[in-house]
Amino acid sequence: MSPFDLDRDAAYQAWKAQKLTHYPTSLSDLVVEVQDPFAMTRDEVHAILNLCAKTNMALFRLAHPEKIQDNPLPAMTARLGVHQLDRNLGADSDGLSALTPGGAAFAPFANYIPYREAAIGWHTDGYYNPADQPVQTLCLYCERPAHEGGENDLLDHDLVYIQLRDTAPEVLRTLMLPDVMTIPARLAPDGSIARPERSGPVFSVTPQGHLHMRFTNRTKSIRWRSDDATQHAVDTLRQILNASEPQRFRGRLETGWGLISNNVLHTRAAFADPPDGPRRVLYRARFFDRLPTP
Repeated sequence: MSPFDLDRDAAYQAWKAQKLTHYPTSLSDLVVEVQDPFAMTRDEVHAILNLCAKTNMALFRLAHPEKIQDNPLPAMTARLGVHQLDRNLGADSDGLSALTPGGAAFAPFANYIPYREAAIGWHTDGYYNPADQPVQTLCLYCERPAHEGGENDLLDHDLVYIQLRDTAPEVLRTLMLPDVMTIPARLAPDGSIARPERSGPVFSVTPQGHLHMRFTNRTKSIRWRSDDATQHAVDTLRQILNASEPQRFRGRLETGWGLISNNVLHTRAAFADPPDGPRRVLYRARFFDRLPTP
């Protein structure tokens, strides 16, 4: 019985109790030190996967980042058990996206916000993906942090679901409608449709029974259902995201640090690098499959 069936309370209460028991309260609780990212030990793998099973995210810190010559993400994600890489247009030939100014492999994406220094509000990755190809796993690796800024906020979407279900279940029903949020089509320079519009729910349940969230806090290039219930639902969700919660984690990935997650809600602060100095380099890998449960 699914804990996410809004008409079944017993399964939900049992899931919630397990979820909230011993939930981490500080960013340091999420950190796993990795000695060799190209030969992760069983204990390191289990530590990361156990954290992701509990909080939908874990941070890793390489013990010797100065010794790393190649990008460790492909080896680490394979060892963690995710393989269905989202080879999007902005990614390089290896499927990784370099989130640095000018880092888009597809030139028309150069001015898209992930490849700029601007701040990014709350979102999950791949909210414009088709419904049958959701981004379930999001991983980041920092090769070099920005000179200033670039911090991230991280928030487990399960906790947002719990708050809504306990206080505003009618909002949750609205946010689970199949056409509540639409991302308009992306047009090519010649006016043709490069990507069709995509509609879908904010909260959904995957065929494997996991909760999935699809959201962006952007106010342009987005269309919500035009009814009072949806407006109220979006306002309520934004109030939750803007509130101060003890389980909201904030920090900055430094050299040799990374994030492994079930595509949790996250932000990015604006950053700046000296015009004649080294630039921030952060790599992103996105997968259609979800991190396995240990």
